[in-house]
Amino acid sequence: MLHSLYSRFAVLLLVTSLGGCSVFEVKLESGTEPLTKQELSMRILTREYAKSFFTQVEDTAEQLSRASSAEDKPYQSNLLLWQIYALEGMQNSAYQVSPMAGLIDSWVFTLQMEAFFASEQGQALFTTDAAQQTSRKLAQQIDSLAKNLLSKSAYRTSLEFSHQFAAKHPFTDIWFRRSPAFNDWLAAQNIDESEAVSTLGSMPEALGDVSDRLSLVSEQTPKIMAWKAELIALNSTLSGEKLNRTLDSITQTSYKFQHFVKNNPEYMRYLAQEMGKELAPLIADIDLMTDQKLEKLTQEREAFDSMVARERVEITAVVAEQRAILTQDMDKLSKDVVSLAIQELTEMIKGVLIYFILFVLVIFFAPFGLGYFVGKRVQTKP
Repeated sequence: MLHSLYSRFAVLLLVTSLGGCSVFEVKLESGTEPLTKQELSMRILTREYAKSFFTQVEDTAEQLSRASSAEDKPYQSNLLLWQIYALEGMQNSAYQVSPMAGLIDSWVFTLQMEAFFASEQGQALFTTDAAQQTSRKLAQQIDSLAKNLLSKSAYRTSLEFSHQFAAKHPFTDIWFRRSPAFNDWLAAQNIDESEAVSTLGSMPEALGDVSDRLSLVSEQTPKIMAWKAELIALNSTLSGEKLNRTLDSITQTSYKFQHFVKNNPEYMRYLAQEMGKELAPLIADIDLMTDQKLEKLTQEREAFDSMVARERVEITAVVAEQRAILTQDMDKLSKDVVSLAIQELTEMIKGVLIYFILFVLVIFFAPFGLGYFVGKRVQTKP
């Protein structure tokens, strides 16, 4: 184990030392495409809006809680439910891989919450309209954010889509069951789903995304867990005094049973014997079933071994057949190559002999013929 730790530490040091090497950086960045400036701005600003969303909801809930009675359990429960499901819904909406998906889903979620607190059911939950005002303010902020991030035509169509989708999928209770809207937005924009997320970003951008998610978990999860525990305690019918009495009763019963076992060894032996008699048929049935299963398993294993052996024989035969065919093909090919080589060699030798004969004729007979021709011409002259 110590050796494994040393090995991991050495690998970590190696990676750290190579971090500044340009070759190593090129290798990490290969195959990745960075986000565009608009996508990166969209991711950062949407998540900044989500943090503002968390803060405003928490502040409003705390304000409403202070203005009400702590004994009003239904009222306090609704406040806790609003904080829990509003924060969870916005987390799932804003912190997505696709920046556009995060913006659209956050926009729709905020509009759904605004519409809920504007309805009679939402207004009846709290004594003031603070939640309604906060929701309206958040809707205005996300609308302004989208207007700054998107082009005029994209903003206009996305605004229309977000309001229509929120109206079609309204929140009917404080549980805020989220309806993801990004796929419907893609269909409305005539964008293929396979082209929706073209890249996860460069290595630093991907690491930044992971860092944001981890930071979100470390900051929000303890709050949500505390609110859920408070909600359970608030609606639990078991008080602390009843719980203590129940635990004391269980403890006393345990002590009494231990005392009885310690002071009645004969009875415990008799009880063990009777239990052995009662359990004997069950143990026998278990043994029988185990033997049957083992026998069946043995048969299946033998059948499997037989199948493997048969397959091995068939494979060996196929390999041998293919080897024989390959050997025949190689023999035929070698014969053809030798025959072709001999034929080409014969043609080459014939050509060499012809040139050799011509060479001999030129070297030995050409001077004699030339002398003879010249002498004959000299003799014929007067």
